[in-house]
Amino acid sequence: MKQKLKRFLAFICLIAVCLQTTSCSNTTQSTHYTEKKNVDVKQEQADFDQFLNELFLKEVQSDSITLNYTLKNPEKYGISNYTPTLGDYGVDYSKKNIAQVENIYKRLTSFSYSALTKDQKITYDILEDYYKVENDEEDYLLYGEALGNTTGIQAQLPILLSEYNFSNKKDIKNYLKLLYTVDDYFEKIETFEQEKSKAGLFMSDHTADNIISQCNDFISDPDQNLLITLFNDRLDSFKWITDEEKKTYKEQNENAVKKAVIPAYEKLIDTITKLKGTGKNSGGIGNFPKGKTYYEKMAQASTGSDKSIKQMKRALKQTMQSAATKIAKLSKDDKNIWDYYYNMKFPMTDPNKIVEYLKETVTSDFPELKPVNYKVKYVDKSLEDHVSPAFYLTPQLDNYKNNNIYINGSNNDLSSIFPTLAHEGYPGHLLQTVYFQQQNPTPLRAMLNYGGYSEGWATYAEIYSYDIAKLSGNLGEYAKQYSIFNLCMYAEMDIGVNYDCWDKKELANYLKDFGVTNQSAVDEVFDIVVDDPGNYLQYVIGYIEFANLRADAEKQLGNKFNAKKFHTFLLNMGPSPFSVINKYMQDWIKTQK
Repeated sequence: MKQKLKRFLAFICLIAVCLQTTSCSNTTQSTHYTEKKNVDVKQEQADFDQFLNELFLKEVQSDSITLNYTLKNPEKYGISNYTPTLGDYGVDYSKKNIAQVENIYKRLTSFSYSALTKDQKITYDILEDYYKVENDEEDYLLYGEALGNTTGIQAQLPILLSEYNFSNKKDIKNYLKLLYTVDDYFEKIETFEQEKSKAGLFMSDHTADNIISQCNDFISDPDQNLLITLFNDRLDSFKWITDEEKKTYKEQNENAVKKAVIPAYEKLIDTITKLKGTGKNSGGIGNFPKGKTYYEKMAQASTGSDKSIKQMKRALKQTMQSAATKIAKLSKDDKNIWDYYYNMKFPMTDPNKIVEYLKETVTSDFPELKPVNYKVKYVDKSLEDHVSPAFYLTPQLDNYKNNNIYINGSNNDLSSIFPTLAHEGYPGHLLQTVYFQQQNPTPLRAMLNYGGYSEGWATYAEIYSYDIAKLSGNLGEYAKQYSIFNLCMYAEMDIGVNYDCWDKKELANYLKDFGVTNQSAVDEVFDIVVDDPGNYLQYVIGYIEFANLRADAEKQLGNKFNAKKFHTFLLNMGPSPFSVINKYMQDWIKTQK
C-alpha cells in the first residue's frame, strides 16, 4: 500500500472534495468548458498557470506534514514564513471547504478551454473532475472517518512523524514545535467523533477496540517510544549539527513526546473508550441512513472510476470468471499445479536483490528512470501489528531521488515478498511516482490524490510481476490468475458487506461457495471491510480499469500495440480519473496508428 502523504491530513477531513459528482458512463466525461471571444491566448495560458500555482501554494501549506513531505526547499517556491500545524478538522471546517471548493470550481471553469495548451487541458479536465461538489455534500459530513484500523490518522501519524524530513536546523525546530500541536488536532477529531456518536453514526465496538489497542501499543513504553529512539538515531547520523546541538534537540524531543504526544494519545484513548458502545451499527456502512449512497459516492471518488456500484459488480464478476476459466484450463493441463501453487516459494527472497532485479528487468515493458536512490527499511516493531505488509513513502517534489520502501517485519517469511516489492517499487509505486515527477509536471498535479490510479497501477504492476518471477512452468500464470481471482473476491465482499449490507451469515454463505468454512476467517474478513469500507476497491477496480484500457488499446492497435509505449503514456498522464485517461488514450491510439 502506498502511503499517500501529500495532503493526507487535509484530504482526510475534506470530505467535500472526496464526494465528487460522477456519472454512470465509463466512456464519457461531463465537462463545463468556457469559450471566450477575442481571447489573448498567451495571456489566458499565463493566467491559468498562475491559477494552478496559487492552488498549489494554498494546498501545500494546509498543514506542516503536507509541506514537509512535498517540498525540501519551500523557500524556492516563495514559502518562507509558516507556523507548524497539523491543520484543521471537523464539520465546520468541512463546510468552509465546500464553499472554497465551489469558488475554485467557478474560477476553473471561467478559463477559455480552447486557448489552453494540451498539458493545461489535461490538468483542466482532471481539476474539473476533482473539484466538483454536489448539492447534498453537507448531508454526509459525519460519514467520514479520521480513525481507522490501518489508514486512520492515529496509525499513520507515528510513521509520518518518524519519517519527517530533516534537511536543516529549521526543519528540526519546526518538527519539535509540531509535536505540541498533536493534542489540539486530536481534540478536533474527538469533537468530531462525539458529533458522530450523537448522530448515531459512531464506529462499531470492534473498530473502537482496534483503535484503542493501537494507541496503547504506541505509548506502552514512553522511554523507548519510536518517536524518541528513531529521532535520536537520525540525529546521530547528521554531521551538520554539533554534539551539543544534538543533545539539546534530543532533550527537547523527549520532553515533547512525553508531555505532548503521549498525553494526546491517552486522551484519545479515553474519549474513544467513553464513546464505545454508542455505535448503533456493527455492520457495513450501508446500514446507516444514506449509507449506500455515501458508499457509492466514496467508491467512485476513491477509485477515480465513474462506474456505478452495479457496473463495478459486473466488472468484478467478469474478471473473476475470466480468471476462473484460465485456472481451470491450467489445472486440466497439469493435475499437480495446485500442489505446486499451495507450496509455492519465489526463487528470490532478499528484498534488495529483488528490487534490483525488478529495476533491471521491467525496462523491456516500462520506461526507464533517470538514476534515483532507494532504501528498503523495516517498520518499527511497535507498529508491526497495525500497518500494512509494506508501503512506499512518496518523496518530496524537489527531492525525488531519495525513496523509501518499508517492509513489515512481523512475518519473517520473505518467500512471497516478490510481488509485494513489485507493487511498492518497480514497476509499481516507485516507478510510477518518480517517472511522473521527472516529467516536471505543474506541482499541483503531484498533490492530487486518485487512489484508483495509484493503487490500481501498483496492483497492475504486482500482477505483471508473476510473469518475470522465474517460477517454473505455468506456475507463474496460475499464481497470477489466482491473485486476480482473490482480489476480486475481497472487492466483492467489500461491496457485499458495505453496500448490500450482508451480515456475517450472508458473508459466510458467500465464502462457503469458495470452500471457506472457518468462522474465524469470516469474522476477520467482516471486520476488515467494516473497519475500512471501500479500501479494496481502489486496488481492484483500479486494476480492472487499467486492464480494460490495455485491452481496448490492444484491440484497436493489433500488431502495432507496444506495451512499453502504452505504459509510458499511462505514466505520463499521472494521477487522473479514468474517464480523463480514456479520453486522451483515444487520441494516443490515433497517433500510434
